[in-house]
Amino acid sequence: MVFEIKSIKNNKLNKIYEDSMKEFGSFFELDWKDNRPNIIIVPDRRTIELLKGTKTENWLVGWTNGTDVYILDYRNYEKESAHEYSDEEYTALIKHEIAHCFSNIISGFSKAPIWLLEGISIFLSGQNKFKTKPKKFSNFIDFYDKFSKEVYCESGFVVEFLVKTYGKEKLLKLLKGIKNIESKEDFASLFKSIYKFDLEYKNFKIF
Repeated sequence: MVFEIKSIKNNKLNKIYEDSMKEFGSFFELDWKDNRPNIIIVPDRRTIELLKGTKTENWLVGWTNGTDVYILDYRNYEKESAHEYSDEEYTALIKHEIAHCFSNIISGFSKAPIWLLEGISIFLSGQNKFKTKPKKFSNFIDFYDKFSKEVYCESGFVVEFLVKTYGKEKLLKLLKGIKNIESKEDFASLFKSIYKFDLEYKNFKIF
């Protein structure tokens, strides 16, 4: 498949990008100067599916490929997805995907639990404010290596709990430690060694 890509000037998107890089650089303690992420604006659902090589759900509007970010064009956002458009939520979407790029770098592109990666991006992008807060945690641990849109329901609030209760340092240590794990059980052991409690729903609280 052949695609044509060209650079564009968009002051609004560029500001979101630069602000995000600065904010996340501080959080992740990463001064990212070389080979920084590219944001690729995708015009429509057909192009999304050609790029991903598969049929996609209409809620999917952004993803990362290593350190590149793909985002559905805001001009076709409502036409080509199940979402309503707002500047605030579109900004959060871009920040969400850029946060993934930072997580990938810190974890060494290792296979991290999906709930953790999505939770970090949701929390850092501010998307929790757009979600219904769960009354209790009951399913995020299931999303270790399987994916569905349900992973977005709890994971952002889980990371919010971890960061606000224990600080970002432990979270970064967890991300870095993923390089050395090979299984769900290994991750649970790593988690306990850092946080000093078992990875069980009863040990997490809703803020």
